[in-house]
Amino acid sequence: MKSTTCFLLLSCVSTMLTRELPTTFQRCKQKDPNFEGCIVNAINGALRLMKNGLPEFGILPLDPLLVNSLSIEQGSSSPINLKQEFQNVKLNNLVNSTVTKFVVDLERFVIRAEAITPHMEFVGDYTMDGRVLLLPVTGRGFSNVTLRELGTTHELIGEPVKKKGETYMRINKYNVKFDNPKLMTVLFTNLFNGDKALGDAMNKVLNDNWQLMFNELQGAYEDTFGYIFRDITNKLFLKVPLNKIFLEE
Repeated sequence: MKSTTCFLLLSCVSTMLTRELPTTFQRCKQKDPNFEGCIVNAINGALRLMKNGLPEFGILPLDPLLVNSLSIEQGSSSPINLKQEFQNVKLNNLVNSTVTKFVVDLERFVIRAEAITPHMEFVGDYTMDGRVLLLPVTGRGFSNVTLRELGTTHELIGEPVKKKGETYMRINKYNVKFDNPKLMTVLFTNLFNGDKALGDAMNKVLNDNWQLMFNELQGAYEDTFGYIFRDITNKLFLKVPLNKIFLEE
C-alpha cells in the first residue's frame, strides 16, 4: 500500500481555471541555494494543512483519503493467488507522512521524492477469492490492512502544457515503489461465510506470513496507487502554473 507524500501537496484543485497555491503554503524559489530543503519543508507543512481538505479549491479531506473502489489480482504462479475487490476504501494517516527527499528537474519535467509513513491504515469493504499457501480462501466483509514504518519512493514524469502564455505540467506517469514496512497486519471479517474458527485461523496465517503476502501483492498495490496519485497530482499541476509552484524569483 503505497503511500505518501509529495502527491498530497500536489493535490489542491479540481477545475482548470488558473489559480495560485494557498497563501498558507510555504513558497520556495528555484534559485534558493537550499531549494530542495525548502521544498521538503513546504510539502511536509502542506500535508498537515490539507488534512481537512481545501474547500475553496473543491478538495475533500485527505485524511481519510476516500477511494470508491479498487481491484487487485495476483497471478496464479505465486504462493499467494488472490483476487481482491474493495469498495468504500479509506486511507488513513497519509498526511502524517514525512517527505525526506525531493528533487525537481524542471527541464525534463521529472520529480522524484522519498517519504516515510509511520502508520497507514487501508480500510474498506472487500470481496476475496483465491488461495494462500495452497489453502483456499474466500470471503466478503470488512477489511483492515495496516502498515508500520512504510517507506515510499515517488517518480513523477510529465510534459509541458501551454495555456494563455503560462506553462503547466501534466503528469503522464506516476511510479510508486514501496520499501519493506517494519510490520503489516491484516484483518478480514466474515471469511468462509462467517465461519469464525476458519476465519480466525486464516487471519492468523495471513498475519504470520505478512512478509510473503506483502511481497506478492506489492506490485499490484503500487500500480493501483500510482494511478490514484497521478489523478490527484494532475488536479494541481493542470491548474497552477509551474512558476507559481516553484517560484522563479
